[in-house]
Amino acid sequence: MGPPRLLRGLIPPQLVSMDAAAWLPCSTHLQLQLSHCHFRLTLRWPDAFKLLFALLLVSAALAEVRYIASSSMAPTLRPADRAVSERVTYLFRRPSIGDIVFFKAPTALQNYGVNKDVVFIKRILATPGDFIEVRQGQLIVNGVAQKENYTANHVSYTMEAMGPVLKLCMILQRLPEGHVFVMGDNRNNSCDSRAWGPLPIRNIIGRYVMSFTRSSIQQPR
Repeated sequence: MGPPRLLRGLIPPQLVSMDAAAWLPCSTHLQLQLSHCHFRLTLRWPDAFKLLFALLLVSAALAEVRYIASSSMAPTLRPADRAVSERVTYLFRRPSIGDIVFFKAPTALQNYGVNKDVVFIKRILATPGDFIEVRQGQLIVNGVAQKENYTANHVSYTMEAMGPVLKLCMILQRLPEGHVFVMGDNRNNSCDSRAWGPLPIRNIIGRYVMSFTRSSIQQPR
């Protein structure tokens, strides 16, 4: 008994003449002998499971799912959403404007009692060397008013620093090297760079790529 007609084009000629036990996936191993290559590829099922396990470990190291606890990123992200963070992108490029990033609390927040391991999520709005200011609720970067269709409605906010050192930084308005300026999309309900200053890039631990809600993964009753 040979392989089904639909599979014949996928089975090497050497195996077509064998009985079913020699080519079915449940056999102990599958040997593919390619006439135009001088090698033999042997795939054992226990090895396949080991490979799958290794890939899962790599995936866990390169991405993770985080719980959104506040409304500071609404309407983009809402409380109780699950957001996927990946760690690969910034191995190849620097954080850029528009990226939504996860980061650990900067020193300015730690000085106000926030644990250094607390993770925040905000959007990058300016990068090193940029000039940034807010006029009448309008974000201005390098003298250009920004069109932000992702912010919450009825945005009305200012730049208010948490201390004298940060207030001096806000007056200078130019971002230093190695720092970015971040804000939440819900400008009226977000503690961000307006309050505690530019974010050190070294504090960034991941880039947001997608999100899902708990209800979207629940099975209908």
